[in-house]
Amino acid sequence: MLINASKILMEAPYMLSTEKDVENLDVLDIEYMLEMYDHNPNYVQFIAEVDDQLVGAIDFKNGDNEKIKHQGSFGMTVLPEYRNCGIGRALLESLVDWGRKNQQVEKICLEVMEDNIGAVQLYRSMNFFEEGRKVKGVKMEDKYQDLILMALFV
Repeated sequence: MLINASKILMEAPYMLSTEKDVENLDVLDIEYMLEMYDHNPNYVQFIAEVDDQLVGAIDFKNGDNEKIKHQGSFGMTVLPEYRNCGIGRALLESLVDWGRKNQQVEKICLEVMEDNIGAVQLYRSMNFFEEGRKVKGVKMEDKYQDLILMALFV
């Protein structure tokens, strides 16, 4: 996970995290994160492997407070050389199937940069709808992008 984190972020202009954000992570940080997933039935992570190599991941966390724990959001990454191969769709389908079986989760949310047209098309093809926008939600090299807020009721 640590090796692929920086590899994924190197060529991922649409990720909200950067290489700098993960450069200080170590194995203990990953172990702590995995324990959080293990102890909360409404947190989940699915991974995609090709030839025993981690090539993609999707993770979901619901809200911690009583009034918002029926909803949560996810982040997804796929290694650049494995994009446009159906891995993102497979990961997202796994998450949606899990969400439909989960007694607590009713709504899956996401934020996507407006220029990430492929991702927006994927989400729409799976019936996610636009709830709103965070205008100029992302700033990269003095340029702004809106974040599109999307959701799916499961």
